[in-house]
Amino acid sequence: MLTLGLIGASLAAAALPALAQPAPGRGPDRMQARIFQQADSNHDNRLTEDEAMAYLAARFAEADADHDGALTPEEVGTYLRAQWEAARPGPAAGRERRTPPPHMQRMMADRQARIFRMADANRDGRVTLDEARPLAAMFFRAADSNGDGALEMSELRRPAPRPPGERRGPPPPPAAQPAPAR
Repeated sequence: MLTLGLIGASLAAAALPALAQPAPGRGPDRMQARIFQQADSNHDNRLTEDEAMAYLAARFAEADADHDGALTPEEVGTYLRAQWEAARPGPAAGRERRTPPPHMQRMMADRQARIFRMADANRDGRVTLDEARPLAAMFFRAADSNGDGALEMSELRRPAPRPPGERRGPPPPPAAQPAPAR
């Protein structure tokens, strides 16, 4: 499942499922709940594909700094940094405003670049809204697990944490049996 907020306008496609995440008091889930509430234009706690696409178009326009109808990786990065800064709690909230560690910043930048390449259908280094919409629709429909045409906050809850030591991925191959004695 994809997580962590809308990524500018074109990259929002990758984050639509994250719009349905629960919202504890801090961290990415709080931002995701805020985004869900903003995108849910009729405030019925259900995000339809039309609402998601309208939100995508609005965020795209905000991120398109030069108003040329396309986003560059630089515009997306600038937009994301501004959104992240705006969503960070201030010192009045009683928490230190920390910057993510370098390895996390690299991970986020790599993810952003991969998603941008997925959205850039014609490989011109720019993503138009027409390029972003099909990707957004694909992610939206994949996230709509009950097929009712809408995302709900309860529909895409994060899976429960795994117990310590539990493996992820396929089970290991069975251990080799010793050859029979002759």
